[in-house]
Amino acid sequence: MAPHEGRNGRDVNAAVLLLALQATTLRVRAGGPFSTIGEALARARSGDTIRVAPGMYHEHLTVERPVALLGEPGAVVTGDGVGVVLRIEAPATVRGLTIRGSGGRLDAENAGIVAVRVDGLAIEDNRLEDVLFGIILKQCGSALIRGNTIEGKNLAPRFRGDGIHLWSSHDGRIVNNQVRRTRDVAVWFSDRTVVTGNTVADGRYGLHFMNSRHNRFEANRFVGNDVGAFIMYSQDILFRGNVFANADGAVGRGLGFKDADRITAEHNVIVGNTIGIWLDNSPSGIGVVNTFANNVVAYNDVGVALLPSVRSNVFRENEFRDNVQPVRVSGGGTALANEWRGNWWSEYVGFDREPDGVGDTPFVLERLSDELFARHQALQVFSLSPAAELLNGLSRVLPLLKPTPVVVDSAPR
Repeated sequence: MAPHEGRNGRDVNAAVLLLALQATTLRVRAGGPFSTIGEALARARSGDTIRVAPGMYHEHLTVERPVALLGEPGAVVTGDGVGVVLRIEAPATVRGLTIRGSGGRLDAENAGIVAVRVDGLAIEDNRLEDVLFGIILKQCGSALIRGNTIEGKNLAPRFRGDGIHLWSSHDGRIVNNQVRRTRDVAVWFSDRTVVTGNTVADGRYGLHFMNSRHNRFEANRFVGNDVGAFIMYSQDILFRGNVFANADGAVGRGLGFKDADRITAEHNVIVGNTIGIWLDNSPSGIGVVNTFANNVVAYNDVGVALLPSVRSNVFRENEFRDNVQPVRVSGGGTALANEWRGNWWSEYVGFDREPDGVGDTPFVLERLSDELFARHQALQVFSLSPAAELLNGLSRVLPLLKPTPVVVDSAPR
């Protein structure tokens, strides 16, 4: 290292050390030295720590410097039903607070916590309750949202805000949060986001994902939402080890894709939904493949539903167990432009004489009822009825009624 480079390095280290030595802890509690959090924030310098004692603090706060704002158990900040409770304008750490009582205006994005154009902030181990939006980040890089519990206002879903909302916020981490009774967890225009270990329940979209790339979702639970996760206009996304369950309403989908390319979904459990996996123009690019491997798709009304034009998805080594319809092509047609190989099917009745774990004959999914109902939409009301199963049974014994195969798996398990 050149001598002048060494001096510069020592100067930087000295500045960091000096800042650390100058940092102080400011305490907020009844009787002082600070009785309000706002007063302590106004006096704090960069690097300081503010410790908030148990109590109810009726304040709207703005963090303007890189400080650590730490709540002791029982420290509650309430906005009394007005506006945004806490705004962050510097790379601060906010930890251990209960934040409640935001306003109720969707157009003003009233929230528990809002940060805009801040890099490197951390929001950890807080409880947000009775908030319209939970946490909103806009143009915030490398943010950490970890260990928070977020519960929205007791409103109809269409009047709620998002539990967590990232907009144009790259390299974020959303880890081990509990989100309930909000609208969505939304990740929009935000690349390289990592979402792991979260539970999202009783919302509209457990995860609503748009125009983002190179993101990873692992070991999350999306339970009892209108839609588990919906991915739109995005590329290079990995889903691994998640649970998508009980999206069982009229529009229920465990996992949905619209114009999504280079998706890898593996080792997920997709159970108890109206539709397990929904595909619309995904992949959208020429020569692009989406891969679904080693997933459990079980006990759904429809295991996989796709539009007739959908192609270039690979389904391998999945378990399709006891879905009322394993695969449905909405509007009629086949799913043969996609690859199906090595999957386990409840409906398979072939043999494995070797045995090598692979059926001796292909699995062929052909359902006369689906073909008929696709041509005559008015008959859809009977799609899950005994009459439909009677039609399918007749088609297996009467060659004249034999339908067109929807899926062929050449190596079923």
